[in-house]
Amino acid sequence: MFSYVFVHLFQSGKEKMENEMHRIDNHTLNTVLNWSNEVDPKLYDRYLLNKAIDEPAYTILIMMYSFLIILGTLGNLLVIVAVFRKPAMRSARNMFIVNLAVADLLLCTVTMPLTLMEILTKYFPLGNNPFVCKTIGILQATSTYVSTISITAIALDRYQVIVYPTRENLQLFGAALILLIIWLIAVMLAMPLFIYRHLLHHDMPGMDEAIPSLDFCIENWPIEHGRAYYSIFSLIFQYTLPIIIVSAAYYRISFKLRYRFQAGFVSAEDNLQKNRRQELRGRRLQRTNLLLSSIAIIFCISWLPLNLFNLIADLSPDSNKFSSQPMKVCYAICHMMGMSSACSNPILYGCLNENFWKEFKDILCIEKGGDDVGRPSQRNSVRKKCQNTLLKPDFLTDATNFPQCNPGSTDLTVLTKC
Repeated sequence: MFSYVFVHLFQSGKEKMENEMHRIDNHTLNTVLNWSNEVDPKLYDRYLLNKAIDEPAYTILIMMYSFLIILGTLGNLLVIVAVFRKPAMRSARNMFIVNLAVADLLLCTVTMPLTLMEILTKYFPLGNNPFVCKTIGILQATSTYVSTISITAIALDRYQVIVYPTRENLQLFGAALILLIIWLIAVMLAMPLFIYRHLLHHDMPGMDEAIPSLDFCIENWPIEHGRAYYSIFSLIFQYTLPIIIVSAAYYRISFKLRYRFQAGFVSAEDNLQKNRRQELRGRRLQRTNLLLSSIAIIFCISWLPLNLFNLIADLSPDSNKFSSQPMKVCYAICHMMGMSSACSNPILYGCLNENFWKEFKDILCIEKGGDDVGRPSQRNSVRKKCQNTLLKPDFLTDATNFPQCNPGSTDLTVLTKC
């Protein structure tokens, strides 16, 4: 977007510069420098260094993006390794979480670095490569769409299992087919950025070897306000519809679990044991409701600023003001908030899942010291005793055996273990 705005400004000045270049020879560089000084005294230096942001914002943005990239990459790699290291973890339901981790990994390793490059540079730094320019656009959009659609698919899958437990469970082939459809839909939604993204190449004669040419990777839509229409389209399919579906599905799940809890469908036991079990179910229900609410709220907060910024910028009649450094920094902050979902998703869908959390501890070698010396911690002993005395297999599946989730264990188990 910012490249598009600058090219619009640059072309008017470039026409004046080209006229001067045709009329004079040795004084071309001085003419360009004088013209740039009238516009911005630091303009020539910024193009010479290809820096669109001055210090200290330049360094701060690099540090903040680097932190998100490293954190998100490690978290999503941990999720992927946790699934593929054990066959018992390769369930159909976990494939959705792996697909989300792969999409978020692309966000961390592809989208964030490329977007940071576009924010920090005055012109396209990868040279006169039109295909690279087009590929960057579709890669950024595809990874974003896959991430949000995967979150929606996970919500719908949990909704189907909990609200309609008697229906047939999803198998691996069905899950693989759904994942293929998700990627195809994401590519189709992102295809306009591949079609209408173009590279503008400008030779700069008379500039010696300092700036021999300038390249700008911009979106050139065939209709007026095409970019604004696509922003509205993206706002609907990448944000509005997913947040509505996710919120509705998790609200329905929460209502169903609360109804089951209030109904108290447990076998006849003595009052003390029954009260303990009900108390445990109540605590787990509160934790589950908090998890479901957190997923919807974090998704909403993360992606809202970026979508609103893009929409306002594309609908604004004066797009020039969005090319200033303060607005670029504002855009970077909004973008980092959206990309932060790639860091929070491994926590929401991985660490809060008991089977995943056990795998994470095994991979990171956590809580193994006590077992080696034969002295397990008191917390583990209490938890094991509580599971053996208070819980039944039809309510909570043993995490160490990694059994496949089935209609007989479709309540809080699906959300905290499956």
